[in-house]
Amino acid sequence: MADTFVLDLVTPERTLFSGAVQELVAPGLLGEFGVLPGHANMLAELTAGRLVYRDESGEKVMAAAGGFAEVTGERVTVLLDDAVYVEDLDPTSLAKEIEELEAQALQPEDEGYGDWQDQLKWKTACSEVSQQR
Repeated sequence: MADTFVLDLVTPERTLFSGAVQELVAPGLLGEFGVLPGHANMLAELTAGRLVYRDESGEKVMAAAGGFAEVTGERVTVLLDDAVYVEDLDPTSLAKEIEELEAQALQPEDEGYGDWQDQLKWKTACSEVSQQR
């Protein structure tokens, strides 16, 4: 059995990473899950949270906005709505953005509530990941 698998991390705008890794830990909708070489085939919905992979140069951490992960054979494709590496996150800016979003305090019946809720969830996940450096 191989000791690596191919990981493709893709957003609508760009490919963030494509290469051999030893491990992936992703924020699944039903909870965090890990993938190692030889993992069974699966499809998982992702939620906003911390995504970690380990390649030959070490562990990489990012905030992931959500999306899907497909595990097939020796390849994992992760389609993300958005993602940012932890070193590119600014906790001060994130705190301000969260404060501004919370000040809007939209209600479920308000127009744009779903987008507002998604943005708040994404910025909160980024903030939490940035504090876990």
